[in-house]
Amino acid sequence: MIRWLAFAALALLLATAPRAHAHSASSSYLHVDVHGQALDVQWSIALRDLDYAIGLDANGDGAITWGELRRKRDAVVAYAMARLSLYAGKTLCAPGPVTLLTDQLGDGGYAVLRFVAKCDHVPTSITVQYGLMFDLDPMHRGLLNVNVDGVPHAAALSPDQPTARFDVSPGYGETVVSFFLTGVHHLLTGIDHMLFVTMLLVPAMFKRRSRSHGPDAVLVPVARFRGMFIESVKVLSAFTLAHATTLTLSVLHIISIPERVSEAGIALTILITALDNIFHVIPGKRWPLAFAFGLVHGLGFATALGPLALPPLALGIALISFNLGLEAAQVSIAAVVLPIGFALRHTALYPQRVMPGISAAVALVALAWFTDRAFDLGMMPF
Repeated sequence: MIRWLAFAALALLLATAPRAHAHSASSSYLHVDVHGQALDVQWSIALRDLDYAIGLDANGDGAITWGELRRKRDAVVAYAMARLSLYAGKTLCAPGPVTLLTDQLGDGGYAVLRFVAKCDHVPTSITVQYGLMFDLDPMHRGLLNVNVDGVPHAAALSPDQPTARFDVSPGYGETVVSFFLTGVHHLLTGIDHMLFVTMLLVPAMFKRRSRSHGPDAVLVPVARFRGMFIESVKVLSAFTLAHATTLTLSVLHIISIPERVSEAGIALTILITALDNIFHVIPGKRWPLAFAFGLVHGLGFATALGPLALPPLALGIALISFNLGLEAAQVSIAAVVLPIGFALRHTALYPQRVMPGISAAVALVALAWFTDRAFDLGMMPF
């Protein structure tokens, strides 16, 4: 009884952790086209973020209408424009009148701000300083796409990296670094993805005895770290290949799954994997399971990138960099989980207490997530 109370306490702690996001990331999409001394800007900002920042939903019904947005036009423009600066070299470019429109993207409604910023000379470099939502939501990201005479540049702006500078010349170095770091950050702060990877790895230091399944399955400790490591690499690689596939298809709009469905699906994959760590009902190796469930997680990762309007080469570089960042984060989790499990594999503590205890706590959290997401209850803080 004490052990199960401890599991429940851990689950409650995880479920109420402040602002530790699953995915459903807060993002805006900033597109800048450079034409001589003029910067044509289109900035798409989620209505839910603007509502959180300045209040749009006048009647409190949870649905923001065009009329409600229009009545707050001046407040929206003032709030957003105070948090964006565009420079040609070191000289500030002056924004012109702002046109307010709306758009519907995969994760909800967006306010679209369009304006032209005038620079006093043809820029040799463009600098973007961005601060939207950072004071309210440190998880927010500004996804930036700058096109200079057809040459694309991209970056993901964050509280730690609120400024991006691009030379007016071809180059993808900033894109690689920025989206790699975004991938690392997204997995390590996306607690559902992180817990799924952990659930894949916690039983890696054991093999099930042949034809041994169910609650009475016999777990045999692996003999060598190298064999365990290679098998874990297969599992993580299968997960990466799968989520990279659906992430790419989603960003390219080849497939489109409602966010509520993909979020509930992700919670279900965590629940099934955690329960299998306790009851050992799924036969065979773990990498096919990681691949199958990775296809679902890729749909969640896609919410971190949204509608990236990049040319094919730049989009490919951004996606590859983002996926490499995800893989690096997965390896960092493995670097923590595997040595601990390997060191404890011959003790009764790990297979009989630690592994089922952690898995039970995660299963409770995943069940709460699934219920909240599948029925759109809005009760979970992440």
